[in-house]
Amino acid sequence: MPRIVTLAVLFFCAWLVAAHSQEPAAPSAAQAEQSVLYKPGTGSSARTASSEGLAEWWLSSGWWLVAAVVLVAFVVGMLALYIARLAKASSALLDETKDSTKKELRAYVALDEIFFTEAGEAVAGTHKLRIRNYGQTPASRMSIWCERASHLPQDGVNPYYDTPVVDGQLLHPVQAYTVGLASAPLYRIGKPGFFTYGRIIYHDIYQQWWVTKFCFRYEGDGSFVPHGDYNAEEGPFDKKPA
Repeated sequence: MPRIVTLAVLFFCAWLVAAHSQEPAAPSAAQAEQSVLYKPGTGSSARTASSEGLAEWWLSSGWWLVAAVVLVAFVVGMLALYIARLAKASSALLDETKDSTKKELRAYVALDEIFFTEAGEAVAGTHKLRIRNYGQTPASRMSIWCERASHLPQDGVNPYYDTPVVDGQLLHPVQAYTVGLASAPLYRIGKPGFFTYGRIIYHDIYQQWWVTKFCFRYEGDGSFVPHGDYNAEEGPFDKKPA
């Protein structure tokens, strides 16, 4: 819009200048008198007429009109350029604000804790995962995929799990969801060195999908340590990841 206004003003100014340049200049009374009193080609009289004509041209209203129009066009052009830059900066700031708001309000689901239950509890030595929503809005259609193994899958090889441990779960802000894994002789309290890895898939209020990957190695004495660069977030996705 500012560019259109500038072009319109410049076109109008050019039209004024062209219209003014086409108007024949009416001879003044002094010029008419000079043409009667002096003949062209006579020395001092010709120089006098030339200097008076220059003074007439300099003091004419048409010259000042052209200068004023050019000045106004320059000011309008600079103003339009400033408005265009200001509008662009405002638009960028608005987009950044919207993006920051979405990042602040969306759900953030991640592994809160991985542990074995204490011996004093009803079921001793049960391997559990606690998943928590750290965001400010609910996470819907959450699924938890998890597997345990003595070694990690090779690059390019899909993990062993083929079905989620939990599927279709709704998780409100700050809410946690704890799931217990099946007991197995190789994955117990007294046997360190195995891996627990998986991913959490969930849907946020902006209709986008996110994936949180996790991988922990059991070091014994109830200690699970994050392993490598497998712990990361991926997304957003328009469709649910496979």
